[in-house]
Amino acid sequence: MRLLRATRSDLDMKTPSQIDRILIVRLSAIGDVVNTLPALTALRSHFPEARIGWVVEDKARGILDGHPMLQAVHVFERRRWQKGIRRSGEVSPTTREATGLARELRQCRYDLAIDFQGNLKSGFFTRLSGARARIGFGPGHCREGNFLFTNIHIIPPEDAVHRVAQHLSLLAPLGIDTAGAEPILPSSQEERDRVDELLNKHGVGDRKVVVIHGGTSAFGAFKRWPGARYGEVAGRLEGRGDVRVVLTCGPGEEALARAIQRSAGGVPAVLPPLALPELTALFSRASLFIGGDTGPLHMACAAGVPTVALYGPKDPRIYGPYFGRSIVIRHDLHCSPCTKRSCDDPICMTSITAEEVLEAAERLL
Repeated sequence: MRLLRATRSDLDMKTPSQIDRILIVRLSAIGDVVNTLPALTALRSHFPEARIGWVVEDKARGILDGHPMLQAVHVFERRRWQKGIRRSGEVSPTTREATGLARELRQCRYDLAIDFQGNLKSGFFTRLSGARARIGFGPGHCREGNFLFTNIHIIPPEDAVHRVAQHLSLLAPLGIDTAGAEPILPSSQEERDRVDELLNKHGVGDRKVVVIHGGTSAFGAFKRWPGARYGEVAGRLEGRGDVRVVLTCGPGEEALARAIQRSAGGVPAVLPPLALPELTALFSRASLFIGGDTGPLHMACAAGVPTVALYGPKDPRIYGPYFGRSIVIRHDLHCSPCTKRSCDDPICMTSITAEEVLEAAERLL
């Protein structure tokens, strides 16, 4: 780790024992928010009495609501604000809400803000917090001029390849021992009871629960494995007799889950879209997760569920499963990993066979 421009006043305006209020800035996406949770654990361990808040986008807030290590969750209502700005006559209400969020951050009087995202949006909120000490990634390790909003700049060590390790490297100026920092995903007893009721409705009984999530965000649709192959895997796992396969989906992905169900002969259970805390509760019952590079995969890993992770465009050394037992299936092709936003022929995904996934699943089961 190298510390770039950090003045004495920046670092010594308070000693670590005197830091009372800390703001984490990681807006999105769901998997990235999950991969920042170990940093929260490390911060709470080092600052047991501090007030810790987090700025997050609305889509990922379910990861943080009710978290035992947080005193405040500041929500950037991105989706609603974008809709408001697009509609005539709704700019003023959106502006008022944005001003209200800015006021909310200022009123918390944060001593320290840590920008784990490293882009223009996160830099804006980091600076808006009013914190005198603002830690972030140095030039070349952040985007869109993010370093202009922070005043303590970190260059991650060369061996900090994975996003989790890079996030933890930002805590070095605070003298925090990050070894063994684990993520914590909250869910209430009420949410666990709802999931238990749902599983009982689908006849899980005492069988092992295997969760298959075939979707990705629309933005990352080219990271999806063919639904028919998920269906083949689901059907054959159900054929073991001791396994109940449940198919999960996000909002708008119900048709995809139904297509996988049909490919499996109608045997697996299709669950309705679950709120993020309910998904956490489901993972507390799961024996295995199978899916691609998407938020639920990282949630399953953080919850300690063994995972079969299907990777193509993205490098699993950076974006892959980090916690617990996992098997990553990826073919080393000439074109992957890549930085494309879309692909007409995602052979990196279509070259993965059902037999490979089944073999990995059997090993973990």
